[in-house]
Amino acid sequence: MLINLASNETIGASASQTWRYACNSVQQIFVMVDDDGSGSLLGHLTVQIGNDTVVNDINFRALTLISCATGGGTYGSAACAFKVDLGSHILDGEENLNVTIRNTDGATMVATDVSAIVNEGGVYQPLKYTNYADKVFTDTNTLAVYGWSDASLQSDATAFTIRNQAYSSAPLVQDGVAVTGCNASVDNVGATFFAYLATMAKNQVPMNTSINYSSDTIDGVVCVSAMDRLPSKARASENAGQAVLRSMTSSERKAL
Repeated sequence: MLINLASNETIGASASQTWRYACNSVQQIFVMVDDDGSGSLLGHLTVQIGNDTVVNDINFRALTLISCATGGGTYGSAACAFKVDLGSHILDGEENLNVTIRNTDGATMVATDVSAIVNEGGVYQPLKYTNYADKVFTDTNTLAVYGWSDASLQSDATAFTIRNQAYSSAPLVQDGVAVTGCNASVDNVGATFFAYLATMAKNQVPMNTSINYSSDTIDGVVCVSAMDRLPSKARASENAGQAVLRSMTSSERKAL
């Protein structure tokens, strides 16, 4: 179900605000900012589920670019909108969803809306988003790798080395920009937003992945990764799914 966490909220300069919600599962987070000035992309998003940080204070610019390249969104300094797909997280009884926005702009961020999809059935498949500032690092159970910047990466001919148990490759950063441009559904507001995001890897299965690059233009690398599935939460997900099936009529079950 879709829930509202914040509506037309104002976040002061260099301030942060947290919204909490008690639920059984979490699937997606939606953020939209309609800023009077030019600071809509200067926010940072942190999402915590219980004690787990599943989005680690990631810049709105990076999250908006990824959203635009994988489904849709709005990329602009005066207004932005993006979705964070978290797969499906199961919460224990004492756990809550916590969403925090940190404003790094020197001016107030206005008209901030936050909503989420929670308590939906489906496969227990928790995902997390991690932004890395280092140029050499290893990410665990990696599914996707994105290099992002506030400057164009379209002519960045430096190598971006990726290693895991399946392959080793060193494509150019501009190759990743080409992948983004081909996968993105539209060019947003007449600007080549895809030039600021390089899609460097998409793994069909989770694999520990080592990254090594030299680009001075890339501001950070966001990895989307699978999280460990706990047996107790897997059982809770299965029980919830069976309860939904039992509540359905025979015609509803036949339509599945």
